[in-house]
Amino acid sequence: MRALILVFLLFGGWLWSQPAYDRALAFYEQGNFAQCLAELRKLLANSPENADARILAAHCHSARGNYADAVSHLQLAAEKLPDRVDIIQDVMALLFMQGKYREARNWGYRTSNALREEDKEVPAALTLLVARAELGYGKPRNALVLAREAKKSDDPEIKYGSLLTETRALIALGNFAEAEIALNFAEAMRSNDLHLLLRAHLEEVRWAARNFPEPARSAVQAAYEKAMQSQDALVRSAAAKSLERIRTAKAQ
Repeated sequence: MRALILVFLLFGGWLWSQPAYDRALAFYEQGNFAQCLAELRKLLANSPENADARILAAHCHSARGNYADAVSHLQLAAEKLPDRVDIIQDVMALLFMQGKYREARNWGYRTSNALREEDKEVPAALTLLVARAELGYGKPRNALVLAREAKKSDDPEIKYGSLLTETRALIALGNFAEAEIALNFAEAMRSNDLHLLLRAHLEEVRWAARNFPEPARSAVQAAYEKAMQSQDALVRSAAAKSLERIRTAKAQ
């Protein structure tokens, strides 16, 4: 009898948890995130160390906009799966959504350093995320170095994202000529209305660097008005806010 109890304690949790996980996954695929989380809560009450359940719970919370809860689940999953760098990258992406750039930056550096200590390659995707975190944290010089490192990747998605981050960092550093070169390369890779917003921002900071001369205001406004024609709602919203700022900027 004691042997049977021991077998149940060792394996019974798994035998029970797999069907529960499958039910939760089915609800997730149906878009029924509330029911998915309900199933996962029952599963995690019995198997709190189930990393797969934690990851699925994080996806549910993220889909519902509960980013802090999503991060909490992913942090617990990362402790159980330390070699899964993709989990750390998801944590960083969720922290970006909350504007927690310093925290994202710290996660990125800790993970990168741990990989180097084990003589493992740091994925370019992780380097790019750290660059973005540095930029959001107000460290454009660090962001530029990391973006240029990530840009060496053969992955076109990473290379493109690196060019955009490089452009933003160069604008922040006042290096407008190089920023335009980086943006030109990004535009050559693909069409994206975000380029319109970056070009408008570049015009704005050039205008600001010249102490806002009134004759140049119309060109900056026109650049943001062009971005407002975008089909991308986020681009339109950002352009509208910037246009309002331009209209009220003090002219010299």
